[in-house]
Amino acid sequence: MRRVDPKVYTRDYYLSDCTGYTQFKRSWGQELEPRVARIVTKIPLQPGSKVLDIGCGRGELVFWSLRHGAKLAVGIDYSTSAIALANQALSHLPNFQTRANFKTMDAKALQFQKHSFDAVFLTEVLEHLYPEEQDRIFLEINHVLKPGGFVFIHTSPARWFNNFTYPYYCYPLSSFIVAIWNLILNKNYPNILHPAHLRTTSHKIMHVNEPDYLSLRRLFSRHKFSGQIYSTNITINKPQLSWKDNLFNLLVYLSPLSDYPPFNIIWGHDFLAVLTKQ
Repeated sequence: MRRVDPKVYTRDYYLSDCTGYTQFKRSWGQELEPRVARIVTKIPLQPGSKVLDIGCGRGELVFWSLRHGAKLAVGIDYSTSAIALANQALSHLPNFQTRANFKTMDAKALQFQKHSFDAVFLTEVLEHLYPEEQDRIFLEINHVLKPGGFVFIHTSPARWFNNFTYPYYCYPLSSFIVAIWNLILNKNYPNILHPAHLRTTSHKIMHVNEPDYLSLRRLFSRHKFSGQIYSTNITINKPQLSWKDNLFNLLVYLSPLSDYPPFNIIWGHDFLAVLTKQ
C-alpha cells in the first residue's frame, strides 16, 4: 500500500518546520500554538476518557487531553523521530508519566483491543494519507472506538481552496483592495501571500491527498460516521485588529460565513468534524 516515507518526518522537521515548534521547544508541548488552541475548543472530551491520538507528532494533544481530564491518552505515530520527541517531552512532565503512552505504530494496523478508546483524534493527518490508507485507518478506528465514542477530525489545507478559490478569487480581490487602500490612504499595506507560495516544500512532499469538503463527506459516509463539517479558516484570515480587518476578511475570505456549510465547501481552508457512528 502506498504511503509517505516516514523518514521524511525527521527531528529537524518537527523542531524547525512543523507548525507549533516554537511553542513546543519552550514548553515541552504544554503550550499550543494559536491555531491548535482554537481547534481543541471544539473537542467534546469527557472526564475519565481514554484517548487515542493517531499521528500524534510531538505529543501536544496527548498532553492537552490529560490536562483536560482524560484518564489515559495514547499517542501513536509511524515516525520514530516524532515518538522520540514526544517521549523526551514526557520525561519533563512527571505528572503525566503514568497516564501517557507513546508508541511507534502504523495506524493501518492498530495494536489495541476492540473498543479500547472513548475518543480518537486525527488532527492534520488525513492530508498525509493516500485514499486507500484513509479507508484502512477508518476500519481500524471502527474496531478500537467504544460504542458512543467520537472521532475528532481536523485537516488543513483544503484542495479546492488552494487550487481555485485562493488564486482566482481571494488573491485578485485582495490585490485590488490593497491597491485602493494604499492609494486613498497613502499607505503601503502588504498584499496577502502570493498563491505560488501557499504550499511549502514539505507540504509538497507530505500532503499527498489534500481533501475537499465532498471527499471528506464521502469518506465519513462510507464508514458509517456522521457529523457536520465546519471550518475555522484561522490560518488565512487577517488578525482582527480593526473594523478594516473584519471587512477585509468578509470580502476576501467570506468570513465568518465561510466557517459553515454551504460556504465552506468553496471558501473553507481547513475542515473540522466531530464524528459519531450512525
